[in-house]
Amino acid sequence: MLRNYLITAYRTLLRNKGYAFLNIAGLALGLTGSLLIFQVIKFHLSFDTYHTRAGRTYQMLSHFLTGGDGQPTDAVTPPLGAALRADFPFLEAVTTVLGQRDRLITIERNGSQQKFNEERAVCYTDTGYFRVFDYQWLSGNANTALQRPNTVVLTRKLAEKYFGTTDVLGRAIRMNNDLDLTVTGVLENIPDNTDRRHEFFISWATLDRYNNPRSIGGPGTKEWGWTSSRVACFVVAKDPADMTRLSRAMPSFRRKYLGDDAKDINYLSVPYSKVHFDKQYHGVISKTQLYVLGLVGLFLIVTACINFVNLATAQALKRSREIGVRKVVGGTRPQLFGQFLAETAVITFLSIILAVGFTELVLDPLNTYLSSRANFNLMGGTFWDFPMILFLTAVFVVVTLLSGAYPGLVLTGFRPVSALKGKISTQQIGGMPVRRGLVVMQFVITQVLLISAIVVTRQMNFFRNSDLGYTASSVVMLPVPDRSVSLSLIRNELSRVPGVESVTLCTHAPTASMLNQTSSHRFGNRTEDEKWEVAVKPADARYLSTFRISLLAGRNFPDTDSLRGYLVNETYVRKLGLKPADVIGQRFRLWGESAPIYGVVKDFHNQSLDNPIEPVVIYASPSEFTSAALRVKTGQLTETLASAQAAWEKLFPEYLYRQTFLDDQIAQLYETEDLILQLVRLFTGLAVLIGCVGLYGLVSFMAAQKTKEIGVRKVLGASLWQILGLFGGEFLRLMLLAFVVAAPLGGWAMSAWLSEFTFRIPMEWSVFAVSVSLTGTIVVLTVGWKAFQAASLNPAKSLKTE
Repeated sequence: MLRNYLITAYRTLLRNKGYAFLNIAGLALGLTGSLLIFQVIKFHLSFDTYHTRAGRTYQMLSHFLTGGDGQPTDAVTPPLGAALRADFPFLEAVTTVLGQRDRLITIERNGSQQKFNEERAVCYTDTGYFRVFDYQWLSGNANTALQRPNTVVLTRKLAEKYFGTTDVLGRAIRMNNDLDLTVTGVLENIPDNTDRRHEFFISWATLDRYNNPRSIGGPGTKEWGWTSSRVACFVVAKDPADMTRLSRAMPSFRRKYLGDDAKDINYLSVPYSKVHFDKQYHGVISKTQLYVLGLVGLFLIVTACINFVNLATAQALKRSREIGVRKVVGGTRPQLFGQFLAETAVITFLSIILAVGFTELVLDPLNTYLSSRANFNLMGGTFWDFPMILFLTAVFVVVTLLSGAYPGLVLTGFRPVSALKGKISTQQIGGMPVRRGLVVMQFVITQVLLISAIVVTRQMNFFRNSDLGYTASSVVMLPVPDRSVSLSLIRNELSRVPGVESVTLCTHAPTASMLNQTSSHRFGNRTEDEKWEVAVKPADARYLSTFRISLLAGRNFPDTDSLRGYLVNETYVRKLGLKPADVIGQRFRLWGESAPIYGVVKDFHNQSLDNPIEPVVIYASPSEFTSAALRVKTGQLTETLASAQAAWEKLFPEYLYRQTFLDDQIAQLYETEDLILQLVRLFTGLAVLIGCVGLYGLVSFMAAQKTKEIGVRKVLGASLWQILGLFGGEFLRLMLLAFVVAAPLGGWAMSAWLSEFTFRIPMEWSVFAVSVSLTGTIVVLTVGWKAFQAASLNPAKSLKTE
């Protein structure tokens, strides 16, 4: 029976090639979108789940009780891990990680020195790291590899990059021209689905004897008085109840190590499985965003199924005699229903095969395109795995039933006599109301996606074009890797480069979300620190002129390589409840150093526009300068950059030259939002294509239904445009009806999304106007050709149609 069903289905599809093509194409487009979305969701849900202790791993947090924004942060103090390990033996494993940026790596290979720059791969950690996180060891011992100072463990990728082989135990590596390391282990490459991207692991014991404070980033590894976003602490609990014990013991733990400062900070924990989905802890994407993507994938499948129903019922009139013959010769309704389900199954199966091919074809280029913004392998993993096979099987069953059930019930319900005479009414094949409802649903989905695409695009344009409070364009950031070089020499050499307007030495640019450092402080003659923190910006006196930051009151601090005074921003003054003139000359105390406030600068965005503007203080601290910012003329940019590189290499001959444009650094702050924009655009485009196929199906049904009506109208003198209006008016009403539903739904959804941003665009009426206009254009282009064919048919042939 099944074999007969399949053979008959195959022959039927061959006889109706256009019908088969439209159905397969529509389903394949919808399934391709859903497969891509499934890959995205599966990839993100798999982050760090492969670790054997993943369900019992927690990340420690710092909760500042008297400063900050009141939210816990994943930044902790370096000695926290060692103290937890010593005081709470019931914890199965504890580790601390100090991440490093922009490290120069030098190795001896083939009789010559080779240099590499590692932007984010380097970290300091201990052997506990490999008891918290699982790695496959190619050589070395997980329990001893990082016990001794000046030892390092590499991944296969870095070992082959440096030495061309993984047989590197005992090989020497020099970091930043002042730290000698010995390789004691090699790990297999880390998977793509992890947030722990370090690949160069230096023993924590190295920090105790390493005399370069820039690698530590603070006073020292045993000092409790500082917290850094580069330091992370992880613990593994033997049992979830252990974390309750840890929480209860925390007050006495804080008093033991913090003394009087225990009232200012608390240490909390969060399951590590939640970190990837929480932007507060630098998570990449939220689960809400994944749920929305999943809903979009479901929409794509539903719209594809709607297309099938429309096209199948549109074919009903052509197949009525076939149904009548089958019933006359003894075919039962269940048998006929099975036959139509078999046809649907064949179409669905072919669509899945085609969708898998499309997905495999676009996966790599799409992944490369999106990963260039997000800096991770978006699709990840192997395509053929059990979850994917299970998903495809479920899709096959559900789509076959959803797409085939209604047309099967309609077609098998024909009366044999009426079917053989060709007298099947539109009510018997479901009538226009069903198809109108289905197309309205498609229009709703399409317009909601269009509204979303428009809003996300405008918000991203707002991010790119907003006034940051300073001028970021034409600024090139260069590293200052060696503090032994005179700062005045660096400034003078770079200032002499033709095309360079100004040079400032600083820690980082005004906007630096991942590098934003805050601290407690004291204003004026007050006896206690303020209850809120201030963002600190170490820089020289040329900071304002180079970045074109406006001075609102007072004056700039003196041009000197030592602390002489401070500059604060408008928000700082407002937090004090004062006016700019009131703070000029007042004392400001930061980290034990007191000096007068020289001026008040205009507010600028010190973080991404996701965040509010914070109180900021700018001050001269040469020991913290790690960057040089050059404002350049754009007329001869290539020559200017080449000369700047030559000057930099003369200053730092032992280091590798690197440059970044400030615009590019700021764009990196919006990687997640930009990723969402590209995905929304992609799947909106797919929904539009699928909707076009659905519209074509409905207009085909209408053309078949109105054949005689069109003939009569033409005989009575109706013009071509009047007949086209029959179709156009019908679809315009459906589109407007859908808009009535889609506008409030899309407006509500995007208003909720925009509410996550401190600075955002308003929901304007033009968003909805553009959406409905685009939808109307799509309707005209899709329906126009088929309607024109029907309207151009010879009336004599139309009136002979039975």
